[in-house]
Amino acid sequence: MSEVTLTAAMRANLLSLQSTASLMGQTQYRLATGNKVNSALDNPTSFFAAQSLNNRASDLSSLLDGMGQNIQVLKAASQGIESLLKLVNTAKAVAHTAQAEATGGAMFTGSEVRFDAVGQANIVGYDGGSGGAITAAQQFTMQVGSGPVTTFTIGASETLQSLLDQLNMIDGISATTIEDPLGAQGDVNIQIRTTNGENVTFDDVGAGTLIDDIFGGDGTFLVPGASIAGVVQVAATVTPTDRVALEKQYNDLITQINEFITDTGYRGKNLLNGDVMRTQFNEDNSSSMSVTGMVRDAAGLGMLAANFGTSGTIQTNLDEITSALDTLRSDGRSYGNALAVITTRQDFTKNLIATLKDGATALTIADKNEEGANLLSLQTSQQLGIQALALASEANQSVLRLFQ
Repeated sequence: MSEVTLTAAMRANLLSLQSTASLMGQTQYRLATGNKVNSALDNPTSFFAAQSLNNRASDLSSLLDGMGQNIQVLKAASQGIESLLKLVNTAKAVAHTAQAEATGGAMFTGSEVRFDAVGQANIVGYDGGSGGAITAAQQFTMQVGSGPVTTFTIGASETLQSLLDQLNMIDGISATTIEDPLGAQGDVNIQIRTTNGENVTFDDVGAGTLIDDIFGGDGTFLVPGASIAGVVQVAATVTPTDRVALEKQYNDLITQINEFITDTGYRGKNLLNGDVMRTQFNEDNSSSMSVTGMVRDAAGLGMLAANFGTSGTIQTNLDEITSALDTLRSDGRSYGNALAVITTRQDFTKNLIATLKDGATALTIADKNEEGANLLSLQTSQQLGIQALALASEANQSVLRLFQ
């Protein structure tokens, strides 16, 4: 098939229309995608620069998840410290209570007093554990500190409650009974303590052995074989029963502290149990921060088992508590600082990602107003080209009319 012959004017107009159509297609594509640079063919420099910025933004975005999770680890540790402070302060209150009780001074527990089998009301004393009920009225004296000497007369039919009532009438004395853990059911021990920090002195009157009978010469406060007369029970030498109970409360709190720290982790990371947490801040791992946790169980805090035997040992426990509180508060400040750093870096990273994306967009985004104006201009040029092509073909049409 032979080639169609076009005049120079028609060919020029045709090329112009083809160029206009190509430009219109390019402009319409830019308007459709919103980008003026859609591939490296459009603008290699801008395309690869934008790609680099977007790649860095994507790398930083992947680090945000790690920062966010580490923030939760620190929050869990901080909340754990707040709860530990409450537990330690509770232990402190128990120790202070024990210390207040310690000012009660002397305390002893008789070991050989039991109820009478008849009505279980009368005192039956056993001399040195060898037997021998109180069969006749006997006397003994009691003196608290340097106070007045009080004389007690105990008869064969004296009731236990009567003795307790008499003892409790003395200023600075608290008397009660406790169950004898080594005796038969119904056996009791008399427990006496001073409530004003003073010593207490016992003495038999005459040749009696009432102290030995009632309180037990081989009991907890008299040395076997020692003279009965003028026995002095020194203040704060024997642990009171209430302080024993407080010791148990204190040690129960120690157990709770040890169990509690195992529950303060987040997704397997527990700073209060000695774990190390590392946070990466940039894409090439050249900027990071490590937070080293410490074991904060009772031993880690320096809190040993309770020893409420004397005011001095109680003060030792209180000193341990003070140190533990200082340690926890220091940990709280440290974790708070780490939390502030990671949060700041997280916010900065978010802003940097937005900046990188804005920079990439600025390199490739199309100006829709400009592209719209271009499209309108191209459409006008296309219409003018079509008209010019029509005019260029009129010369051939004139020749055709000569043959008509």
